[in-house]
Amino acid sequence: MSYIGHPHAGLALKAARPPYVLFLLLAASFFFSYHDIANAKRGIDNYNLSQDDLVATVNGSPVHHIALLSLGAGTIFILLRHRAKGRVRIDGPLGWFLLSFVVWAFVSPIWAEDLTVTLQRLAGFGVLCIAAVAVVRRFSLPEIILWTFFSTALFLLIGIVLEVIFGTFRPFTSGYRFAGSLHPNLQGIDCGLLLLSAVAAADVERRWRAMFLACAFLGFVFLILSGSRTALAAAVLALVIYMATVYSRSTKILIGYGLSILFCSIFIFGGALSFSGLKSAVLLGRDDPATVDSFTGRTMIWEDVGSYIRQRPITGYGYDGFWTPTHINAVSDEEEWGVPNGHSTYIDYLLTLGGVGLAAYILLLVAGIGRAFRLYKLSQNSAFAFCGTLLVFCAFDGLLESSVIEGGLLKFLCMVVLTRLAFVPLRKASL
Repeated sequence: MSYIGHPHAGLALKAARPPYVLFLLLAASFFFSYHDIANAKRGIDNYNLSQDDLVATVNGSPVHHIALLSLGAGTIFILLRHRAKGRVRIDGPLGWFLLSFVVWAFVSPIWAEDLTVTLQRLAGFGVLCIAAVAVVRRFSLPEIILWTFFSTALFLLIGIVLEVIFGTFRPFTSGYRFAGSLHPNLQGIDCGLLLLSAVAAADVERRWRAMFLACAFLGFVFLILSGSRTALAAAVLALVIYMATVYSRSTKILIGYGLSILFCSIFIFGGALSFSGLKSAVLLGRDDPATVDSFTGRTMIWEDVGSYIRQRPITGYGYDGFWTPTHINAVSDEEEWGVPNGHSTYIDYLLTLGGVGLAAYILLLVAGIGRAFRLYKLSQNSAFAFCGTLLVFCAFDGLLESSVIEGGLLKFLCMVVLTRLAFVPLRKASL
């Protein structure tokens, strides 16, 4: 199987060993930049930070800053040390959408309400931009899939070990949510990425297919244990799209029969036929005070920030610069719990980059998804289908979560995929 999309395509996947040392270094940089082992100590019903803690952590910790700077320095070294053959240039409208979004973000300090916070967040965004370019220049698409699998599997293993050490790993206790080194909602996203990347890796590296599929199942189990309903729904939707795109008709029928038998068995033998049992299954066992109609309090937050949006509908408050101590305190006081973000990527982009930034972001996702699946049709290579399903996962998860704008693995992978699709031209002969 070829390294589809590699600047010098034609190399066989088995001809070059994946750079596992580089995989580990990048994964370590991300872990220390965005993870916190203190999350594993919190235990049941103590997953959310208080209002005071949120205000105290607005500027991040020194460890996270040092790790992010190390990521930037390391990826600059990659750019200087490993120069790809062939030019990187804009290939279609997707590239212009991506450039427009990045330029708008970097000029946003001009109108930022809190210049310090905006500049700090832009520095982190700049590091991720450099790292995305470095990964695109250094890794092929199959290697990007393998790195995603490697990183998410490593993060899951670390999370399990931490909870076991601290005595907080209690999956059979009511109210438990698997957190590891992240908030359960963010851990759910990483588990969803593990599920998707493991399934895709099983298609691009068939020598270890059984191992990848076993890890995909493990990722699915811990995705459920995280209690993140948005991540679960987004991951299942993305997985269905991937399978419908890549797998043969007979395989899809077989999978459909298997899933039907599985779900029927769960309902029949698990006693979930009652309405209360079905409701509990849908809510992943979480009995939140807020009703489902309010999306666990999200609609109230959106109402609270509506007045701020109307004040700056075009430009917003500067890149990732709305959730300052002042605004966190104001919204948290209104809701009577610590509110760290808008609980929607689209709402937060509207707050921070205004209608212009939100429009650019939506165009990016739509154009990226369309281009990824068009390239799959041309090449019949599942690596492009993975790119499309990753962006679908990002788009759907962003409806009710703000993880993409806050930073982390999902945001970085989307930047990598969009950069790869937008700036690396592909000839039909090399597909």
